[in-house]
Amino acid sequence: MSIVVSEKIGSRTVQRSALSSPTGVREFIVFDGEPTTDNALTAMVALRAEGVPQVGDSHPEDRQMTVIGHEITADPASNFAQFITCNYAVSGLDGGGSYTAVSTNVRSIARDIYRNFPTMPPYDSFGISIEDIGGYSVDLEGKPVSVGIFQQTLDVRSPFANKPNFNTIRSFTNCRNIVDWEGFPAGQLLYLGASASVSNGNVWTTTHKFAADEMFHAKQVAMRDSDNKVVTEWTDSTPFQRYASDVRWAQPFPQLRNFDLLGLGNMP
Repeated sequence: MSIVVSEKIGSRTVQRSALSSPTGVREFIVFDGEPTTDNALTAMVALRAEGVPQVGDSHPEDRQMTVIGHEITADPASNFAQFITCNYAVSGLDGGGSYTAVSTNVRSIARDIYRNFPTMPPYDSFGISIEDIGGYSVDLEGKPVSVGIFQQTLDVRSPFANKPNFNTIRSFTNCRNIVDWEGFPAGQLLYLGASASVSNGNVWTTTHKFAADEMFHAKQVAMRDSDNKVVTEWTDSTPFQRYASDVRWAQPFPQLRNFDLLGLGNMP
């Protein structure tokens, strides 16, 4: 058996609409170039033949579209030929896929701290840690010192060309990852929202934006007295001086979400 795959001339079409994502069709004839009476060409053998686009393969003229299914019809005049129609469409958010582009940037910024090697106690509903953060005092009589930490931005362009779910985008904006996500520990990555544009063929380009922070986007805050002065106390530390006595984490982004629900595909 010598299987030949040939695309029908003029059968390749792409349909575009202002109201929906593009779709496409390609038609093939698959036949046995060396037929024998004992070996008819079955639909399954024809479908798996080299040269027949498989589910998930991109359209040669518009790579945002992929094969979503086939229609197979036996040639009524021969046992050695099958007609195959490949249907193309833009996969939806539940259709898997991979990121089409990822860009990132890492930089150093200065952050004021009162304690070194602190713990991460739980937050209350207002994003304030419910107890002192511990660690080693490094402030100067209630005045914080500045240290360098990393911040990383991450832009992810979605592989899907359909209209993004703006309700989901809005509900996730200013939320951090509730579980580890793409190498970032839980709570370290903040979702900043997305930018989107659409072409005349209703083809959307959506870029989702994230930012990671070494301190999980939290800031150290020293408790103050009624005169708005940092409450300090003498400690046995070296050097012997007054330090902020009660330091908490202030988390401006206390809400957590599962970023897998954004439906961005798989990291390359």
